[in-house]
Amino acid sequence: MRERKAMDSATGDTEWLSKVQPASPAKPGKPWILVVDDEPEIRDLLTVALTEADQYQVKAAKDGREGLQLLRSQSFDTVITDLMMPEMDGSRLLDITRHEFPAIPIIVVTGYAQMETVIEALQLGAANFITKPFRLTEIREVVEKAVKRKRDREIPQMVLPCLVQERLVFQIPPSFETKAGVVHYLTEKLVGLGICDDPGGYFVSVSLDEAITNAIFYGCLEVPPGLRETEPGTEIFNQLVAERLADERFRSKAIHVEMDLTPDRALYRITDPGPGFEPPDLKSEELESAGLSRLHGRGILLISCFMDEVWFNEKGNQITMIKRKQEKAT
Repeated sequence: MRERKAMDSATGDTEWLSKVQPASPAKPGKPWILVVDDEPEIRDLLTVALTEADQYQVKAAKDGREGLQLLRSQSFDTVITDLMMPEMDGSRLLDITRHEFPAIPIIVVTGYAQMETVIEALQLGAANFITKPFRLTEIREVVEKAVKRKRDREIPQMVLPCLVQERLVFQIPPSFETKAGVVHYLTEKLVGLGICDDPGGYFVSVSLDEAITNAIFYGCLEVPPGLRETEPGTEIFNQLVAERLADERFRSKAIHVEMDLTPDRALYRITDPGPGFEPPDLKSEELESAGLSRLHGRGILLISCFMDEVWFNEKGNQITMIKRKQEKAT
């Protein structure tokens, strides 16, 4: 476990440019999802799962080469791709898409629940992962998050290039609407400052979203971890969350969110009012591969892959994350 580091004290003033009223974005149409898998039954299953509620439009490809052709022919909001395929595998498709279409989140599907396989895909730029055998509720949840995050980032943003340093402190209730607004607010300046590119900013927003969601579920609402690992458990989990969000004893609790932003890095610290937990050793190379297929604990893996530094306090109710400015290629 890394030692807790004190947040840098604010030493500079924030300089603001003249305010410019951004244009209102056009209302987006129904999201397009691209499914890439060499197994026809998987393609059909995913297509039916995503279109039956009339929420998404789906196109399918049998391998990475065909998937890339579709990506170059129309716009997509999210790609779901298998990793092991003939012609062009998912890793190669992921690598190409990351550079040609950096704003499109990629969700990888793998039947090989091995730490190195998933981490390699995440480091190549995957936004999330699903392991076979999968549950349709899991697929819909992961896709919905990916599409929402992409579209949130398409909202016109004001760039503040004169920023020297900014320190923000939020006390937020266990509200998912408030969480979404705070995540957007905390990440909107990263690209303008050159800390990261659009995909990198997206991955920071994923990290913040996962961390604050954990703080809501397990800190404010004190929902027992591990409930969502079965279908019956998912129903119990959702019911318990709804009940506690309506209970003033839980709804009155607050999450402390800090950001310290400079042109060189963004530091985020999230503290919840819960009892905490035994934080994992993020340096360990002996993490259980079986844990990759579980919903509980997924967020910590994503955060550790997307952020440059991550550590917890001893109690386990506070996480600190740093994203450092990308080095420009020469």
